[in-house]
Amino acid sequence: MCTSCDETYRIFSVEIVTKQPVTTNMELFKEIAGRLFTNKVISNINIDNNKAYNTNDKQMFGFDLHLGNTKNPLTVTLENVETALTGLLEKFEDYSALKVTLN
Repeated sequence: MCTSCDETYRIFSVEIVTKQPVTTNMELFKEIAGRLFTNKVISNINIDNNKAYNTNDKQMFGFDLHLGNTKNPLTVTLENVETALTGLLEKFEDYSALKVTLN
């Protein structure tokens, strides 16, 4: 959790299995933000710490989501984030196995 400008952000780590190394994908980030706003989970989002790496013989794409909601901070939960992102990777054929964890 971090605080900035009198707003509390919860930090979530995202890991996605990819076919090729990826360090950024604006279309994916737009889709994530859209789903979280549409589902009224957040009012603010920051994405950072993008990285491509290998683990257990899998190519991974990872990044952190700093999520906040000025109107209702209690909506920023792991369960709500996971629900909002259900089916996200269907639009991205080179991505699979989305995992979100709360830091």
